[in-house]
Amino acid sequence: HVRCFGDKVREARLRWFGHVQRRDSEHIGRRMLRPRGRPKRRFMDVVKEDMKLVGVREEEAEDRVRWRQMICCGDP
Repeated sequence: HVRCFGDKVREARLRWFGHVQRRDSEHIGRRMLRPRGRPKRRFMDVVKEDMKLVGVREEEAEDRVRWRQMICCGDP
């Protein structure tokens, strides 16, 4: 069931990204997506990998209902 857990974590990460992406560009959550410093692996690096794996693009986050349908992996 580890794979199911990983899928749900990915879904939650993409759901949060979609929520923040739809906010005003000056919202604190949106500003946090901008890199500051350089940790080994940034949150956005992981989100971009997740989006590639799921087959979605950043622009598609604007439509909340469709975004949720596209990233949903179902309940384990």
